[in-house]
Amino acid sequence: MLDTLTIVLMLAAGLLHASWHSLVKSGGDQILILSGMGVVACAAALCALPFLPFPTGQVWIVLAFSVSLHVGYKFALAQSYAFGDLGQAYPLARGLVPLISTAIAFVLLSQSPSRTQVAGIAIVSLGLMWLAVHSIRGGVDRRVFGAGLVTGLTVASYSVLDAYGANLAPHWGTFAAWLVVLDTLAFLLLIRVARGRTLWAALWHFRWRMAASGLLGVTSFAVVMWALSRSPVGPVSALRESSVLFATIIGIAFFKEKPSAHRVGAALTIMIGLITISL
Repeated sequence: MLDTLTIVLMLAAGLLHASWHSLVKSGGDQILILSGMGVVACAAALCALPFLPFPTGQVWIVLAFSVSLHVGYKFALAQSYAFGDLGQAYPLARGLVPLISTAIAFVLLSQSPSRTQVAGIAIVSLGLMWLAVHSIRGGVDRRVFGAGLVTGLTVASYSVLDAYGANLAPHWGTFAAWLVVLDTLAFLLLIRVARGRTLWAALWHFRWRMAASGLLGVTSFAVVMWALSRSPVGPVSALRESSVLFATIIGIAFFKEKPSAHRVGAALTIMIGLITISL
């Protein structure tokens, strides 16, 4: 059973997660903003490293695999937002995450959520897939659909791997901080090769947006890593998808995306699932 503190903080993390995604979506150059927010998150992580124990040998192996998944996630996410609305791309990217991550955690980590949590995870996934199917029927770009599937698979995979790493490390913060640093350096190196010397001037142009998204992102990630270090992956992943509710609201309120009965119904379904997990 998840405690009240975990539930409240994960809902807050969902709001932060949806907020930084909306900043990335509205920024125009998604790859660039993702690079910039990584720099901000990396600076925060570097400040924390002196106060955390050093990783052991096995933790570095998990970090290497996790970094590759996180980098792949960023490229797929940027592709999704380049061709689709927030209300389309976000549900597609998150739709299968709770079910896939629960299945992977059960097989690899022997984590068995309770029957109530399984029911809640299934209900949340149903609501997410409802949004995704509605987006597809509305004529979603095939590139958005493909990128959304890749995004969802990478999120589900790194969620389980990060949970394993957070428990393997001497402290969950050790794994989280080193992951942020290494992920940022790897992604920034790839973008530097692609963009050349103009990268630094372009990052400065987006400095306020990347600062805001970076702080929101690193705070949300820290809360998720803390929760993964003490709770099963499935319920935590499902609670994190409360961000879809917030993304739907942000899309309607700020991006003027049209509300529909499908979006409202799916949002209510997700809410019922979250309440079920919380019981």
